[in-house]
Amino acid sequence: MQSDPEIFNSTNFLKMAHGDLPAMRVLAADYFFETWQQFSDWHSFIETGNFDNLRDDLHRCKGGASLFGLERIVLLIGSYESPSVLEEKGFDLNVFEKELKAAESAVKAMVG
Repeated sequence: MQSDPEIFNSTNFLKMAHGDLPAMRVLAADYFFETWQQFSDWHSFIETGNFDNLRDDLHRCKGGASLFGLERIVLLIGSYESPSVLEEKGFDLNVFEKELKAAESAVKAMVG
């Protein structure tokens, strides 16, 4: 049985920081700010069936999440990348919001 991935892989985060934790803190804050901004559009994308824009936003969000070691967000978004999955299953914004909040809290706890 495979265990759930970590919310936040601090080892990856520190490796990406290359010793410059203050700079990584700024980048992470920007990532979360931009993701929350995008998230506010996702409701309308889903309601109007604009899955192309949603898929593009999710792809960008996943790339940032990967950079910062946000393993559960990467896994969650990755499960929607196959063609037509969003159209067939939808995207649970409540689950994503919960994961994003948990990831942001974990990163803030580490970098202050």
